Amino acid sequence: MLRFVGKKKKLQKQYQRQLEEARKPTFAKMLRLFIKTFGLFFILLLLMSIGIAYGLDFLKNWWAQLAVYAAGYILLQPWLMSDFRPPPPKELRK
Repeated sequence: MLRFVGKKKKLQKQYQRQLEEARKPTFAKMLRLFIKTFGLFFILLLLMSIGIAYGLDFLKNWWAQLAVYAAGYILLQPWLMSDFRPPPPKELRK
């Protein structure tokens, strides 16, 4: 049992080191974040345009568009920032 506790602490320290390393911004990570964010907002723009074409007139309002963009960003924020936070090891997920 004592070996398991030591192993778990070692895994936690290793994961903390990985988190610190992953949080450092690099050009590649920032480029991926830009591409993901641009793609998300482009898809939302297309969906809102289709909605307006089908008669959803409330989407013509600037505040409604802002709400759609904000909701999409908040809902997909874990996916957008996934490059900056690696998943924990399977042993620590329990």
